[in-house]
Amino acid sequence: MGSASLVSAGLYLSAQLGSVGSLVLALLAPLPLFLIGLSMGARAVSISGAAAALIVISVTGGIGAVMYIFTHAAPAFLIAWKAGLSQPVVDASGKATQAWYPTGLLVAWLAVPPIAMLALAFGYGLATGEGFKDLVATQMEPMLEVIRSAPSEIIPGLAEKPSAEQMAAIETLVVQLVPVTIALVGMFTSLANGLLAQSLLTRFGHNLRPSPRMSEIDLPLWLIAGMAGSLLVHFLVGGNIGFLAITLAGILAFPVFMSGLGVAHALAERTKSPFAILFMTYAMLMIAGYVMMIVMTALGLIDHFAGLKARFRAGSNQT
Repeated sequence: MGSASLVSAGLYLSAQLGSVGSLVLALLAPLPLFLIGLSMGARAVSISGAAAALIVISVTGGIGAVMYIFTHAAPAFLIAWKAGLSQPVVDASGKATQAWYPTGLLVAWLAVPPIAMLALAFGYGLATGEGFKDLVATQMEPMLEVIRSAPSEIIPGLAEKPSAEQMAAIETLVVQLVPVTIALVGMFTSLANGLLAQSLLTRFGHNLRPSPRMSEIDLPLWLIAGMAGSLLVHFLVGGNIGFLAITLAGILAFPVFMSGLGVAHALAERTKSPFAILFMTYAMLMIAGYVMMIVMTALGLIDHFAGLKARFRAGSNQT
């Protein structure tokens, strides 16, 4: 566990070097924690995460440690905790088996740390009197200044000298997208490292539970309702509450996107050429990222009410 703490903290701190390679290494900072958690349990990852946070705080101070905890240690702990839950059940044939914590709920738990960070940021904005939206805008001022200095070079297709109204709209959009983007990158990083850790542990026989399947991502109603409610609040209420609501909706959209991606996996399992289906799906995600993300999120919403994955699983010959 001690080595996992050192490696994780070292990878996280490597981002301070500023090179492309160091930033890539920093994305692997959660991997040692997931390896510990998915092989030894939540208690082990909590100890390793706390030790790594102490190393980070000694180098970067409190802010760096808080970011490390919420973006790396907390997701690894939550997933290790929930992934290790199971209960004995008897299937239709009368055979005793083990039912593991549902895949969809594991994905949903990835949204908890960024929501907690969002709540802290919102509370801090209220405490300082600056407001959440203005707080984000203040932090983004260096980026906004770069956009103002050369807008047509930063944003392809934009006029050489955009009007004041256009620039105001661009700045509003940037400020609105940044918190969501940070949260989405954090959740994707946790997901990728968790999947990689589980794959490595399974290969060497050290995994605590069988690997979850994408086709088994079934989301709870509260998550769908939360995303829909957040969108409604955003359109009905402006200001800081509306800004908070659209950010929350973006965070909750990530599990829905994963559910939509699970539909493609469920379909692939039913066909004779699963690789072709998945190759086309992920290729389209790389080519038309934002468009395909919206499509997959919409597909996840449709699946929740139409049960597409369940229908594909029923017709699949795979276990």
